[in-house]
Amino acid sequence: MDALMGFDPRRVVKFAGLGALLMFLCWQHVQATRIGYRVESTRREARALRSRVADLRLKLDETMSPASLAARANTKLGMVPAAPGSLRSLSGHTGEAAGLLPRLWARLPLVGPLRS
Repeated sequence: MDALMGFDPRRVVKFAGLGALLMFLCWQHVQATRIGYRVESTRREARALRSRVADLRLKLDETMSPASLAARANTKLGMVPAAPGSLRSLSGHTGEAAGLLPRLWARLPLVGPLRS
């Protein structure tokens, strides 16, 4: 009866195989397109992050510049440069004759009294 209706099992298998191949190729194309969009999105995001890092580095350089630090120390903390008379001089002292403690003390920076 199949022969009367025109169904040949070999033709059906060939048609099903071609249909499966066509579906696989369509799926593969869709996946490649999705990956392409994702790659482009990631590239855009990386470009934006690189730009943000560059901006933050510039801001850090501006913030940590000596002029900026001096201005903030003066305005926010009330710090001023030390007067020449408040510095100690070690000109009469030889480093070799002294012990370890005086040499270390001479290297410590001068710090003013802490404010409460």
